[in-house]
Amino acid sequence: MRRITFAVATALILGALTLALPKLRSNVQADSIANPIAIQLGSDACKNVKFKFTNQRSDKATIRIEQVKYYVASKDAHRTENVHTVNDCKYGSTCVTTGDNLTDSLDRDLSKFQVVYRFLPPTVGANWSDPVQTPELSADNPRCSNNRTYGPGSQGWTIPPK
Repeated sequence: MRRITFAVATALILGALTLALPKLRSNVQADSIANPIAIQLGSDACKNVKFKFTNQRSDKATIRIEQVKYYVASKDAHRTENVHTVNDCKYGSTCVTTGDNLTDSLDRDLSKFQVVYRFLPPTVGANWSDPVQTPELSADNPRCSNNRTYGPGSQGWTIPPK
């Protein structure tokens, strides 16, 4: 009798867990409270470099910049920098990243920029997209210097590129 009672109790508990676990999923994404500015060692880091862009997605989605990829010709090296803005960039807005240090880039020409971002369509219940990468973008002046902002003119690069 004990074995039967134990087996029934175990079956009920496992059945309840099977039904309850899928409902415990959450789409909530936590925001980091730490300052994500990476510390770069060495005198050849290009410091406090920002990237400017304007959100012109045809679906009027909000975008979130995650990375900038670029090429350092004198090092024959492709680099990827994790970047972010203070807030997500709404449709039609011009946004600037908070500033990062780029390794091995001081007084070097950078080219072949690509912006990696996610977008959130304005529809009810929409979720953030998988990462999207722009085609290569060019700079008006490729030379990296401290406190430099890449992205031409007052609006910077257009996301997505024209």
